[in-house]
Amino acid sequence: MTEKAKKKNRWFIWLILLVAIVALGVSGLYRVGQGEQALVLTFGEVTDTNGPGLYWRMPGIQTVVSRSVTTIHNKEYGYRTSVGGTSRSAAEYRDEKDESVMLTNDNSIVQLEAIYQYTIRDVREYLFDVEDPEGTMHLAFEAILRRNIQNRSLDDALLNKDAIEQEVLPDFQALIDSYDMGVKVHSVHIQNITVPSEVTAFYEDVNNAKNEMTRRLDEAQQYEFQVLPMARSKAYELTQKAIAYEAEITAKAEADTAVFKAVLEEYNAEKESARSRMLIETMEQILGGAGRIVVVDQNNGVLQHLDIGSQASGGEE
Repeated sequence: MTEKAKKKNRWFIWLILLVAIVALGVSGLYRVGQGEQALVLTFGEVTDTNGPGLYWRMPGIQTVVSRSVTTIHNKEYGYRTSVGGTSRSAAEYRDEKDESVMLTNDNSIVQLEAIYQYTIRDVREYLFDVEDPEGTMHLAFEAILRRNIQNRSLDDALLNKDAIEQEVLPDFQALIDSYDMGVKVHSVHIQNITVPSEVTAFYEDVNNAKNEMTRRLDEAQQYEFQVLPMARSKAYELTQKAIAYEAEITAKAEADTAVFKAVLEEYNAEKESARSRMLIETMEQILGGAGRIVVVDQNNGVLQHLDIGSQASGGEE
C-alpha cells in the first residue's frame, strides 16, 4: 500500500472516530422541561438532580428519570371512572365497595366516595424512598378517612362533608410527610356520603322508630305539662286545708285548755264548794231527763221514790 493510501485510511479512521464522538455527545444530551425535575442515575444510583434546562449525560452509563412537579394528580377513592364523559355522553362509574363501605361510631354503615389531589414535591423521595408511592398514598388516605368516619355518628357523617374534608386534609398530609414521600396534598373532596342501598330499608325502619319515639316523648311531655300543674294546684289546696285544719284544732285545743285551767284554778281555790257544785251540775246533766227515781236506803230498808216528771209538771202548774 502506498503512503498516500495509508494517509487516506488514517483520515478515514479519524473521521469515523470524530463522527462517533459527535454522535455520542449528541445522544447524551437531554432536556428537562418546565415544571419538571430530573434525576441522573449512574449505574442505578442517583448522582444528580436537575431542574428545567439542557443537560448532558454519559450514554450507557447514566440514565435520566424525570417527573412533573407542577402537574396536579387526581385520585379517586371509593369509585373508579370506567368510561370518560364526552360532549355527547355522560361519564360512567363503578363502585369500589371494598374501599367505600365504612362504619360510624354508632355501628352504622355508610358508603363514601372521594377525590384527593396532589403534586410531586421531591422526585427523588417519591421514586426511591417509598416502594409503590401511589399505593402507599392510597392506603394512607384510607386509614385517615376511616378513622375520621369512625369517630362520627351516622347523622354527623351524612351532614358534615365539609368538616370531614377540613379534618382529613391536614391529617393526610402529616401521615404522608412521615413517610418522606415527597408529595404535597392540595385538596380532599368528599363526593358523596350515603347509606348503602342494601341496608336503606333497615335504616328507614330505624328512622321511623326514632320518629315514633320522639312523637311519644312529645305526647308524654304535653301530658306532663297538663297534669303536673293540676297536681301541684291540688297539692297546694290540700296543704292549705291541712294548715287551716291544724290552726283550727290547735285553737280549739288551746281554748279547751284555757277553760280546763280556769276550772282547775277555781277547784284548787275552793275544793269543797267546787266539788259540790260540780256534783250538782253533773247530776243535773245525768238526771235531767229522768221521769222517776227510786232511792234505796239499805240502813232502814225504806224504799223511796221521787217522781221528778210529776213534780216538774206540778211546779209548772
